Amino acid sequence: MPRKKKEKQIEPAVVYALPVLPVKNTVLFPYMMLPLSVGRPSSVAAVQAALESEQKELLVVAQRDPNIEQPSLDDLFSVGTKAVIKNVGRSDGLLEVLVQGVERVTILEATQTEPYLKVQACTLPLPEEDNGAEFEALRRAVIDLGRRAFELAHPEAQVQLNQMAGQRDNALRLVFFLASVLGLDFAKQQKLLEAKTRLEAVRLLHEFLTHEVQVLELRHKIAAQARSEMTQEQREYMLRQQLKAIQQELGEKSPEQAEVDELRKRLEEADLPEQVRKEAERELRRLERLPPAAPDYQLTRTYVELIAELPWNESTRETIDMKRARQVLDEDHYDLK
Repeated sequence: MPRKKKEKQIEPAVVYALPVLPVKNTVLFPYMMLPLSVGRPSSVAAVQAALESEQKELLVVAQRDPNIEQPSLDDLFSVGTKAVIKNVGRSDGLLEVLVQGVERVTILEATQTEPYLKVQACTLPLPEEDNGAEFEALRRAVIDLGRRAFELAHPEAQVQLNQMAGQRDNALRLVFFLASVLGLDFAKQQKLLEAKTRLEAVRLLHEFLTHEVQVLELRHKIAAQARSEMTQEQREYMLRQQLKAIQQELGEKSPEQAEVDELRKRLEEADLPEQVRKEAERELRRLERLPPAAPDYQLTRTYVELIAELPWNESTRETIDMKRARQVLDEDHYDLK
């Protein structure tokens, strides 16, 4: 007789009374560690209340609007994460709190608002792991995308990813790990946290990671091109320096150095005012440092040549003769008005 397919079990929901720690633009996932700096009086009171409890638990939930300094229940997302406080310290008047996510919860109602917000929240149980073909295909695709993303951005985290990839019994932990380490957008992280099924969570992560990998690969390509161009420029510079050193050893001058020496000689022979001479020498020294292929090389050379050619201390005798001026204009520009 064929064995009946085992029905998926859903754990019963559990209700907790938890102090609330609102956070801005941050999502804490179950299983993940998150350091937080706590300074708002109500948040400090919530942390202290959690520390005084036996379990040291509180609800970490994101604000809808990060600009609100004193959020009420309506200013918070309805789904957050029950967390346990692992460590607390003080720094510059702030509480430095390390929390670890335990499980997803949804807020039912507020039971206290002062000196901190306290709520009734129940767990969001999910069916047992879906072993269907779509789920398994998405799980494997997510692992491949995660490996590629880590290769491009977080190579140090690949070992941990490989360890989680072998744990088929908890795909959500893999989802939350990837979303947390890769730093997905806040809105995407919150959407993942609120996923109603494991299959939905894996689908969402697959969508998000596909986009993330495309962005990372494009950034990697741009950076590689920039490095290649820089390497080419550095190679050309080193070759020019080596050529210059060889020419010096042989007592020869490079064409560029010969050109600079000629310009220097012309400046010395020109009867330049003192301020003009200082400016010309400064530009000439700059020209010596520039590679011939630099955009400013020709411009600077032309500028120095112009300084050398201008008749700085020569003048002509001025003759002001209106009749002669009229005659010249009539001859060359007759009927000009």
